[in-house]
Amino acid sequence: MSHLVLTFICLLSAAQPAEARLPTSLDLETIRALPVQHDGRWPPLETVARDTVESVTGSAFHKGHDPAQLLLAWTFEPEIWRRQPLIAIRNAELRAELRLPSEQTVFSYAELNSHQPYLTLVDELLRTASGRKLNPLESKVGDIRKKLLTLRRVFSGRIIRPIPDGDSIVGAWRPIPPNIPEHTHDNPVSLAWTSLRDAFRADDAQAFAAASDQLIRTLSVLPAAYRPDPALIATELRYNKLRPFHTGWMVMVVAAVLAAAAPAIRRKWFDFLTLVVLLASFAILTYGLSLRWQIAGRIPAANMFESLLFLSWGASAFAILSMLVPRGWIRPARRPAATCSMAVPGCEGGRDVTPVDSAGEAPAATWRLVPLTAAAMAALALILADCLPLDQYIRPIMPVLLDTIWMSIHVPIIMVAYAVLAVAVVIAHVQLILMSAAPRRRALAEAIDNLHYWYVHIGSLLLLAGIITGSMWAASSWGRYWGWDPKEVWSLVAFLGYLAILHVRIDREKVPAWAYVVAILLVMGVFVLVVSRLAPLTPLKVLAFAGTGVAMGIFVLTRGRFATALKSILAFWLIIMTYVGVNYVLGTGLHSYGFGTGAVVRYLYLIAGIDFVLIAVCCAVYATIARSNR
Repeated sequence: MSHLVLTFICLLSAAQPAEARLPTSLDLETIRALPVQHDGRWPPLETVARDTVESVTGSAFHKGHDPAQLLLAWTFEPEIWRRQPLIAIRNAELRAELRLPSEQTVFSYAELNSHQPYLTLVDELLRTASGRKLNPLESKVGDIRKKLLTLRRVFSGRIIRPIPDGDSIVGAWRPIPPNIPEHTHDNPVSLAWTSLRDAFRADDAQAFAAASDQLIRTLSVLPAAYRPDPALIATELRYNKLRPFHTGWMVMVVAAVLAAAAPAIRRKWFDFLTLVVLLASFAILTYGLSLRWQIAGRIPAANMFESLLFLSWGASAFAILSMLVPRGWIRPARRPAATCSMAVPGCEGGRDVTPVDSAGEAPAATWRLVPLTAAAMAALALILADCLPLDQYIRPIMPVLLDTIWMSIHVPIIMVAYAVLAVAVVIAHVQLILMSAAPRRRALAEAIDNLHYWYVHIGSLLLLAGIITGSMWAASSWGRYWGWDPKEVWSLVAFLGYLAILHVRIDREKVPAWAYVVAILLVMGVFVLVVSRLAPLTPLKVLAFAGTGVAMGIFVLTRGRFATALKSILAFWLIIMTYVGVNYVLGTGLHSYGFGTGAVVRYLYLIAGIDFVLIAVCCAVYATIARSNR
């Protein structure tokens, strides 16, 4: 009987994964700086560890552990870590589709790699998904497969590649085999690696430090066609340690809070304090961008994460400039007393009789609105960059995009344009809310409208400059200035939307009937040309055409300050389609920004829904007040 109990206990213990313990006394600073080849670059081991751990677990600091320590543990003790839960599958529908336990959310490499329903889906994915966009289930299964393949490379010792190629600059560096054969024990690199592994497993701090130094020295004397500059390795380690963009958005939030309090306090010393905090956050952001520029060897604008950084940089620069320029540039827009042709609150018999705010209140309040909106937009962009599931790691880009100066010219211009227009859309929301909730604040509404106009004016000019420099970049890289690529098309559509705002801004004299006839004929001609290329028509295409017609009507036919703010919000959604939708919704085109699906699209739909509800409420309230004042 005792033998049966003992046998049962042994079988039970064998079925349970061995406890994964991490060493607690090792100094990893030396081994962090080990140059390795990874994803087309030569970063320090620290960067590879963060990238690898985050790609598998979703967080670079999984359960608060040092990523370099985790990567070494996975490499040196694969037999233990294969059975540790590392891959999170939190979506209940996905777990049900994969026939995984409903109460379990994190799974091990061994569980998933031997799970037949998952393997069947992967096999179907590999056989049928080539050359087409994946559906959500296929995309999630593909993500799990990438995590498992990454872990397989780690467990087989192929993720850390520190042995340089001695013949070619672009040659592949080699890993050190995890299990050193007996006949290679006289190899100094293998001996140092074995000593490092043994010291890591034994948690021997002194032996680990000695083995780390020995490995670095041994690798440094090997023949190499290329070695990364030690100063560049140190720069990347400093960048990893400082996390400048995480710190930057925290300081930027403080600046935005101070800017929000400034209109109530109205003291020069408080304005100066706001400016100092803004300058501090701008300096942190600029320093982080400069570090990233040095590490990448190119302007940091190759993916969605980096473009958000430039968006924040442009908005914060605009906030600082707004506090440094003279305040007199903001003036309430003048409107003749008898030109309120729209049904607006306070309009009686064609004459505006709404009480006017005190002379200095509107310009002063509007001036303080500039740094508030700009700082808020800068903080939001940095928060999204740091918190959204975007790829934050430096990746190489296509050489054809680097072999030109136009990338370094186009990207800052277009991102500053987006930053200015982003601030404009915040002002537009303020204007909608003010005109619907406080219709008698006419002077303040006029001042905000005047400010909003200059935002749109400057942003539109920068957007045009960005489109032109982008075409120069396209000519240099692709051999053509314009190719009707989706991003090019949507950038043009957005620019036309802002042109409509600038040309149809306030109430004017009656437009001649012939102008409407010409416009209708032009629109019909364009639609005929487009429809002929999209035949046969489907209900979805018809709905898209109808929506386009309604949007064109709103942009061209509606007038007045409220309409201008509404159109500015709609136009910025065209910018969002250019900036995000082409990449994450359409998922097509030649440009270098990051493609994908999933969380970004869900967040985009959520924000769009909230914004639509807010706009609808403001329009309903404004229309109700307008009808009551007729």
